[in-house]
Amino acid sequence: MARAIAAEPPVLLMDEPFGALDPLTRDHLQQELSDLHARLGLTIVLVTHDMTEAMLLADRIGVMDEGRLLQVGTPAELIRHPSCGIVRDLVATPKRQADRIERIARAQTDSRA
Repeated sequence: MARAIAAEPPVLLMDEPFGALDPLTRDHLQQELSDLHARLGLTIVLVTHDMTEAMLLADRIGVMDEGRLLQVGTPAELIRHPSCGIVRDLVATPKRQADRIERIARAQTDSRA
């Protein structure tokens, strides 16, 4: 990533750059990328299957299914006005996962009581 940025490209294309990293390293590097984007005004096209990553990093998201572009918009636009069920389900995934984690935490707390 550092070599690519050092070349000062007009657009930086990243394909699943954080996919194989542990969660702590992934979170740290995502924040670093976000900071670089803000500081350098760098245009970044990031391909990811991770909706949490997309929602946290993107100014605009293009949702694709089977090679078709279903919707383009800001994270807030996709959450508020999904164009179809696939988009609605994708953008709801991070909250569904967080809710499941919360249920696990509550169950463990309840079992200790």
